[in-house]
Amino acid sequence: MNNQPQRRSSATQMRAMARVLILLIISAQALLSLSGCVTTRPAELAGIATYRERIALPPGAVFEAALQEVSQNGKTGKVLGRTIIDPAGQPPFRFKIAYDEAAIRPQERYAVTATVKRDGQVLFTTHGHKTVLAGDKTPLNIMMISAHGQKQPAVFAYLPASYEREVPGANSLIRWHLDLLPGGHYQLRMTYLDKPEPNQFDQIGRWQYDREHGGLTLLQSGQSPFYFAVEADGSVLRQRDSDGTPIESRHDAPLQRLPGPALIEPRLKLTGMFTYMADAASITLCDDDRRLPVAMEADYRALERAYTQTDPQPGQALLVTLDGEIAYRPSPEESQPPRATLIVERFVDISSRETCGQAPADNPLRGTYWKLVSLEGEPIQVADRKREPHLIFATEEQRVSGSGGCNRVTGGFDLGGDKLRLRQMAGTMMACPAGMDQESRFLQSLSKVERYHISGDHLELLDASGTVLVRFEAVTLP
Repeated sequence: MNNQPQRRSSATQMRAMARVLILLIISAQALLSLSGCVTTRPAELAGIATYRERIALPPGAVFEAALQEVSQNGKTGKVLGRTIIDPAGQPPFRFKIAYDEAAIRPQERYAVTATVKRDGQVLFTTHGHKTVLAGDKTPLNIMMISAHGQKQPAVFAYLPASYEREVPGANSLIRWHLDLLPGGHYQLRMTYLDKPEPNQFDQIGRWQYDREHGGLTLLQSGQSPFYFAVEADGSVLRQRDSDGTPIESRHDAPLQRLPGPALIEPRLKLTGMFTYMADAASITLCDDDRRLPVAMEADYRALERAYTQTDPQPGQALLVTLDGEIAYRPSPEESQPPRATLIVERFVDISSRETCGQAPADNPLRGTYWKLVSLEGEPIQVADRKREPHLIFATEEQRVSGSGGCNRVTGGFDLGGDKLRLRQMAGTMMACPAGMDQESRFLQSLSKVERYHISGDHLELLDASGTVLVRFEAVTLP
């Protein structure tokens, strides 16, 4: 009998200890949960991806974009977030990647890669990495390229790289300097060594590698491409004709890769889609799709004033023309290398009606919807509830139709080489409260057309002296 109180006391103590243990476990779980709430900061990265080829995706295509760490040698690592669009539909692909902002480390580099696949086969993919989370809060614009020919010399995986050669020209020795940049971009400078300044001429564009023929192509809008055979695992570039045959000349010296990158800072006339928001300015260049910050110096204020005077929507991008320099300035992130920055040396023009366009190849004159964007060098105004001025050249007959902005326009045309004449142009006789003067000037300009010129998504109609009368932009119809 005397042992019962002792047993009851022991049992009571054990129950008390059990309750304490349970409370400790619950407290630990609460602390872990609370800790997770403190260290997890949900964030989202938005962007738009597309590709240059005018090719419709087959049914069953899937789009995927991923946010990844990038090592110093350019290799991707840990995935911090991804998004999948299934089915992909057709470009452009608008996507959002959710990720944990608390997992981002300032000393690391991050990039977004994108692919389009069908049945596991890659159809389109990014070339290189689109660097993100480096202080730029604006939505991403990603340009994918065809997966055909993606296997390339290993040396192209470690960019930037610089190449040089010197070749005799007609009246001077010419030094070529070529920079191949990540993402399929290039910079080229030709220096005429025996001529006085200005003797340097720069250009920028995109490069592509053709796996089948082992060739490198330099593309620039409105200019003939340069073709090179790739030798010595990418250390030597030897110029070729467009059909891949060697150029027969004893002066045909190859471009040799330099021991390390020696990037030029190109100075040239540029066009691009400019935007200004939250005290930050940036531009996406038409020639090579690079998106660069714009320095607020030199003639930048003239550009900003012209932009704000158009009363754009917040973050709206407008086409600008300028003389500029692509310079390398220190990055806001101390751990990052210097970044390419646009210096506006002279602001030229701004347009709220035009864009860079997307097609690398020229649109055909016939069968394309050509939207009027400028008339005698002035931007076009579209009246409320009226159609935009445009022309469509028929594919089966020599007929042209469209709108002057108020009335329908029809007529015929004669075509031969770059020669173009519009004949018997006529329109309906409806009166409109606005836009009649512009329409009249448009029709008068069409009567003076003698030639035409197409560059990518843009059509220019010229008179006999070569003066541009009207300028159009191709529009993809739904």
